[in-house]
Order: sequence, then C-alpha cells, then structure tokens
Amino acid sequence: MSSSSLSDPDFFKRYGPWAMVCGASEGTGAEFALQAAAKGLSLILVARRPDKLEELAGQIRTDHGVEVVTLPLDLTSPTAAAELFQAAEGRDLGLVVFNAGGDSVGGKFLDSPYAAWRTLTQRNIDLLTEACHGFATVFVKRGRGGLLLVGSEAALGGCGRLAIYTATKAYAMNFGESLWKELKPHGVDVLNLQLGATDTPKLRTVFARFKLSPDTVTLTSSQDVARIGLASLGQGPTLVLCAGEDSDNPLISARLRRERVEAQSSFLDNFYGPA
Repeated sequence: MSSSSLSDPDFFKRYGPWAMVCGASEGTGAEFALQAAAKGLSLILVARRPDKLEELAGQIRTDHGVEVVTLPLDLTSPTAAAELFQAAEGRDLGLVVFNAGGDSVGGKFLDSPYAAWRTLTQRNIDLLTEACHGFATVFVKRGRGGLLLVGSEAALGGCGRLAIYTATKAYAMNFGESLWKELKPHGVDVLNLQLGATDTPKLRTVFARFKLSPDTVTLTSSQDVARIGLASLGQGPTLVLCAGEDSDNPLISARLRRERVEAQSSFLDNFYGPA
C-alpha cells in the first residue's frame, strides 16, 4: 500500500509510534517533524542547535500533544550514529527522516583542506550508512517502518564547486535505491526524496548574502516538501520533486528509476542464485 493512500491512523500504524528527524531545527526538517506530529507520531528531534530544537519541541507539544525528546548533536561526529541509537533505545521507532546533508564547506575541491571535506563524507556517507544499518535491522525485525533520505538534484550529476556534495548525494541515492529493493519484502519502505531549490531560512540567507532575489527562481515550500515526502514513502525508491512519476527522462522519472532497480536486481538474482 502506498503512503499516499494512508489515512493518518494507518500512517501511524505503519510508521509510528515514534519518528526521528535528523536536521530538524528549521526549514524542511522542522516541517517533517510538524507534519509527522500532526499524524500522531511522537518525535525525537536531532540537530546541532539546542535552542531551535527546544523551541520546535515546545510548539509540537502545544499544537499536537505528542511526546517529544530532543538530541543536540553534531552529525559529523564519528560517534553520531551510536548517539542516535541510544536516543531511540526503549522507544518503538518506526520512521527515520535523514534531512541533514547540506554543503557546509562549499567552494572548489582544492580550496579547502581534505580534513574539511571529510566532515561531509562522514555525515553524508558514513553516518547515513551506519545509521540505516542499525535502524533497518530493527525495522526488519518488527516487520514495518520507513527510511526517508532527503537528498538533492545534485545527486544526478557532477558540478564544479560541488564535487564532494554531488558525490555524497549520488552515493545516498544509489544506496537508498538498493535498500528499497532489499527491505521492501520485509515491510520496510525506503524513499530518496531529491529536492531542487527549496524555500528555507538557510537558502534565503544565501540569497541575502549575494544580494539575490528569491523571486528570480521557483522555490518549493518546506511544507510541500514534507507533505509530498511523507505521502510518497511507499512509492520508492526515488522521487525527484521537479519530475514526479511519469517523466520520460530515465534520469529523473520515478517510474523508470524503479523499473531499472527492479531489472538490475532481477539480473543479479538470476546470476548469483537465491540468497
């Protein structure tokens, strides 16, 4: 059953009673948290800024009456996955939204020391992989759950000034598509949600810094990103927001990407034999 056909009680039954949102302090992360809470899910909110987390937690408790815990955490830390697991311990977690993954370094590859770029690979590759392994193991045992990997259209190809960012986003997309195929038979949904320009406080700060007007580009609202993402959880593996389901471009069509993953997986199953 696709998430888009789920009522709020059915969504809660499939992905509740607890959800974790990484990168929840503002923008799309905050919207994912608010909309999950509106469906009745209790929340673990994760981000670096404790003040923003507590402000959001208070709003959610007041507006939706669900339980909320906060975890101030730098997701570039080598111990971040272990801290996520600890925060979830004892709670019946059914949904994890990985919304943290922006380019915090920026610029050309050789303009920064590799130690700076390592923070991106640590968060966008190492943390993501370790966290998905741990949470997916739990979800498979309980026979249901969801992993929502919020990515970027940057995953679709390389770009000067974004070498590490585009590479890590491409890793996440391929990783998520593979997990979708492997976990689907166990009742666990995986979705890559690839965003274009999105109206967030961070992006507006960038526009202001360079004296650009947000009106010069078409921005997707954070509310729409969260609504579409949660509604599409059961329609993986990849949704490029600018394209949707029925584009005839195999790079961005949800349907064609799904068919490719199925075909490639079937070939490997035939090649290697049953697992």
